[in-house]
Amino acid sequence: MSFITMAKQLVGDVPGIPLPYAQTIINSALKMIYDEQRWSFQVKENGWLTPGLMGGLSPSLSYQSPGRITVVPYSTTIYGDAVATARWASLVGRPFLTEQQIRVPAYSLYNIITYYQPGNNPDDPTTPFATLILDRPWMEPAQTNAVYMIYQAYFPVPVTSFRKFGQIRDTTNNAWVNFSQRDQAWLSVNDPQRTVFDIPTYAVPYEVDQRPNSATLGNMLYELWPHPLSRLPYSFSYIWQGPLLALPGDTVLYPLNEELVLWRSKELGYLWKESQKGDGLLRGSGADWRFLAQEANMQYARRLKTVKLIDVGLGDLYWTKFNRTAVGSDGYETMIGTLNVGTF
Repeated sequence: MSFITMAKQLVGDVPGIPLPYAQTIINSALKMIYDEQRWSFQVKENGWLTPGLMGGLSPSLSYQSPGRITVVPYSTTIYGDAVATARWASLVGRPFLTEQQIRVPAYSLYNIITYYQPGNNPDDPTTPFATLILDRPWMEPAQTNAVYMIYQAYFPVPVTSFRKFGQIRDTTNNAWVNFSQRDQAWLSVNDPQRTVFDIPTYAVPYEVDQRPNSATLGNMLYELWPHPLSRLPYSFSYIWQGPLLALPGDTVLYPLNEELVLWRSKELGYLWKESQKGDGLLRGSGADWRFLAQEANMQYARRLKTVKLIDVGLGDLYWTKFNRTAVGSDGYETMIGTLNVGTF
């Protein structure tokens, strides 16, 4: 049964409810069902690909930035030179410049929130060079034709309704990334300058992405530490709330079913009708919406038990196979091509 069909049925079962509000109630009911337990469909797989340091490192491990930058204190604008302008213009696809960070070595890390090609910056349309707009004023010493670092330190989770990670793994190096035992206060003690660069071993909560016009606006950001200057893939599983219904033809995910969602929706709809009773309504007139809401709740509870039993079996298929690779054992490693089925 599609979203629009469920909404029309709810309109028929709850007289007087507008169709748009019926759709809102169905999604409210769906959110409540999602919160009943950890459902099998809430476990998803995704990953990150660290882009590495723009320009890379020289054989002596010094920073080889493509071009130079100029910036003054209290300004949010960074100017690139001709070489930097050409390099930034050559970037195609993700990660966008506005998903990455910039710094001068040994100074603070800044988010890039806007990139302007020459002539497009409304605050300085005559400059012949590209400009980057920062998320906050530059509060470091003035930099003229300075070496810079652009790389990605903060990585967004895939969805705004993210709940938690199941695991994060570095399959290139047969390692797992700890995501639950470190916070920003710990990082500030152990690496206040954020100048420890290596293969990341921690994913630390940073903040909700609030960068204007961000491709991942509203998603939680995690800081990978040590900061990654090389290009490496990371795989992870995570738990999210689940999708809401939007298009008329959308349907609920298995093992949920339309009957379950409708009974929950009817309960909310009947309570809404009860709230619409006026003070002047005569006692005994009209339906007893509270009774109907209680009955809908009981019908929902009966059907929920059956659906939960089905889903427990589906969830166990994933979680019983999820085991940390023991220290010293062979898991999956792309560098040497070993594979031990059933471990991560």
